[in-house]
Amino acid sequence: MAERPDIKTLWRNQKTEDTVTLENIHEKAGKFQRRIHNRNRREYIGVVIVVLVFGWYVWALPGWMTKAGSALAIVAALFVAWQLHRRAPARKVPDGSGMGLVDFHRRELVRQRDALRSIWLWYILPFMPGIMLMMLGRWFQFHAAGRPLDLDHLIIVLCTVIVALVFGIVWLLNVLGAARLQRKIDDLDKLKSE
Repeated sequence: MAERPDIKTLWRNQKTEDTVTLENIHEKAGKFQRRIHNRNRREYIGVVIVVLVFGWYVWALPGWMTKAGSALAIVAALFVAWQLHRRAPARKVPDGSGMGLVDFHRRELVRQRDALRSIWLWYILPFMPGIMLMMLGRWFQFHAAGRPLDLDHLIIVLCTVIVALVFGIVWLLNVLGAARLQRKIDDLDKLKSE
């Protein structure tokens, strides 16, 4: 009877889709840069939407606080677009293979990881003054017609909680994304040390 191989050894030695080799690094680098390009395009479209919506708010909503908060949200969106362009643009993958390509891909992973780790500073924080000013404007300067003041205040508080949750989820997803990129960086470091 033939001897059966150890299951643990087979499992550890199996090739997976995420195994990094010099042969597939060019493909992985290209795919990564395309994902970055598509992400940035979605973010820039989001900036245009924010500018249009909050521009309309500046014009349509009553009260200087909500108008100023809307204007600050526009400034924040433009700042985020500039930071995204500065910190995390997609780059062209160089031709060739070997360690130069590995170094390029590693630098790009590190750059994107660092951008995700600091997202609270350049993506979330810039929106806070405008949103807070808008909420304060709703609280103190105008209320929904035909709605009791207590109910309107409750709605404002709930909207504030929802906004905080959305920003918290954005932050958490980016922290998880940074951790995923760190694992890829570690895999490349293992490949370079072999």
